[in-house]
Amino acid sequence: MLSGTIETNPSENSNWRKHKNACPFYRERWFPCNDVAAGEPMYQVFCMQGTPPITLEEQERCLHSKTCCWRLTKKQQASAEQAVAEETPSPAY
Repeated sequence: MLSGTIETNPSENSNWRKHKNACPFYRERWFPCNDVAAGEPMYQVFCMQGTPPITLEEQERCLHSKTCCWRLTKKQQASAEQAVAEETPSPAY
């Protein structure tokens, strides 16, 4: 099935398009001739950072993260919070 394979790099292929307000790593490819009623996909999503959306909620986040990947930002924030917690001395009782 075409939707399950990627034969060319989405960053180098004009069939894979950037979404205007989406993450800079988000690409999508539409299949206008596919039969959705027969179960064929309308489009395919690719993430150039290896963090594709799994749910509709995640895809919405991807579509509204114009400057960076929301997952990578979330990981960086968690790492920064952990570093601060490790550096903060425990109160002496």
